[in-house]
Amino acid sequence: MDPLHITEFASERYFDKLRRLNEQAEASSSAGAAGTSIAPELPAPLQAPTFTLPLGNPRQRHVDPEHAALALRPSDQKKRSLGHDLTALRTQRRPSFVGSFGALRSRVTTIHKSPSIIEHHEEILAQDPTATVSLTLSDLFLTLPNELQAQIISPLPIHSILNLRLVSKNFHSLVTLNESPIARYHIKHSLPAYTLKLYPVPDASQINLHYLCGIWHRLHVALKLSTMISAQATKEIFLRTTPALQAEFEPQSRRMRQRLMPLVFALFHFFETYRHLHVKHLTYGGTPLRHQPFTLNPIECEVIAMYDDRTLLQVHQVFPLVISSFSRRLRPPSYAGRIERSLKGYLKDRPPDEVYASVILIGGLRQAQRFWETKGYNIRRAAVDTWYGFITKTPVEAPPKSKVSRLTHFGRKKAAPPSVEAPKPDSSAGHDAETCNEWFCVKPSCLAARRRHSTDNLVFHSSLAAGPPMGPLTREQLRLLLPDLQHLSNIWMQTAEALILERKIVDRPQDIKRNTQVLLELIKDDGTDGMDDWATNNT
Repeated sequence: MDPLHITEFASERYFDKLRRLNEQAEASSSAGAAGTSIAPELPAPLQAPTFTLPLGNPRQRHVDPEHAALALRPSDQKKRSLGHDLTALRTQRRPSFVGSFGALRSRVTTIHKSPSIIEHHEEILAQDPTATVSLTLSDLFLTLPNELQAQIISPLPIHSILNLRLVSKNFHSLVTLNESPIARYHIKHSLPAYTLKLYPVPDASQINLHYLCGIWHRLHVALKLSTMISAQATKEIFLRTTPALQAEFEPQSRRMRQRLMPLVFALFHFFETYRHLHVKHLTYGGTPLRHQPFTLNPIECEVIAMYDDRTLLQVHQVFPLVISSFSRRLRPPSYAGRIERSLKGYLKDRPPDEVYASVILIGGLRQAQRFWETKGYNIRRAAVDTWYGFITKTPVEAPPKSKVSRLTHFGRKKAAPPSVEAPKPDSSAGHDAETCNEWFCVKPSCLAARRRHSTDNLVFHSSLAAGPPMGPLTREQLRLLLPDLQHLSNIWMQTAEALILERKIVDRPQDIKRNTQVLLELIKDDGTDGMDDWATNNT
């Protein structure tokens, strides 16, 4: 039998004692309300909005004689710990104690100012005490100190943080003013290691959302292209055409996609850096490449020098697969003859090589992804011709009329092919800049619609205002760059293979794997997903 002074928590004796304490508290509060109708006025020191820390040894504390009447008795403290209704005591502040430090009184002042939301609600309650004011979760979140707010939103995914900027001005300011801690958190916990090798972390003053979102933009493009290349290879090379066969081939397709992603990311870096150095070389009066007698492209040599031996070899082996997959996307099916092509509406052949070179060297892999995602061969070809016509300011070739158009009624009914109009030099060619969904559209109306905003406006003058990687070039830069583009067959391949042999990464050119061997290596089940080789120290 337990002693009587020990009460087990949540036992029957515990609840009996709790019930008796509640009855005593109610009786004492009713007796106090009947005896007096005016609440005693609090002393002036207790009305000050300060909180005093009890410094010193708790056993040696002495209560200020001036406030001895307001000191809490042990029974009151016990009632407070049990959660009783002490409304009368809630209106009183705890007295300041004087410990072993003598008459020194410790005060803690609040640095964080309450937002205007709380002040507004207090004003409403002061005017009408019966009014019901409800605080939303965002209102409560904005009452936290700025440091806590930054720590809470930093682990969110990048797209969630960017969407948070669209909620309200308060959240937009919160994200904009805390770009550096958010970016540092994701650099440490989210970005793969191979991205930081190609795009090293800048100085502390340059760590912002533009650097972070730029890397995530490149990763997004690499993931999209890797997924589409894997799907195309699964269907057209490995001949998994039915849903059942594709589901059976899913593990190999997933390995191919995961192993392609860092290689496509490295190709994005190559095209981006190559265009930057090429434009810089021509802008500062350098000799154009078409006028230089070289064996190896000097700009390509400068970019490839940034890659280690293993990265260079693997990117070189996968480069023909990426280019051939994109080229296959922009040409009609090879099995279609003239009559079948006319019946199905394939009215145009593949673009010239200079169009491919312009797409990947000027638009980059992001522009290639846009064209790849366009459904319908005629629409896709028209989009390529329109884009190339806008950057070159040349008339776009109209789609030819089929000589066997009389047979078209035998096939299924096709929608009319989109009309492609040549861009007018001094007009926007009917393009509406307000309804355009492109991030950085190169069409004249969108270029003219962009304007510079005041640097005092955080909405338009954040770090993201610098634009995405490989943004559109100016008309003067295009005028210098377009005539100096290399032929499609001379991009990367010759320079990379020569440097591989020069570095002695392989002994012979025959040791470099070709498309068939590369595809087999990409789907090979060796117990890993292919990402461990890139030393990804982050999740």
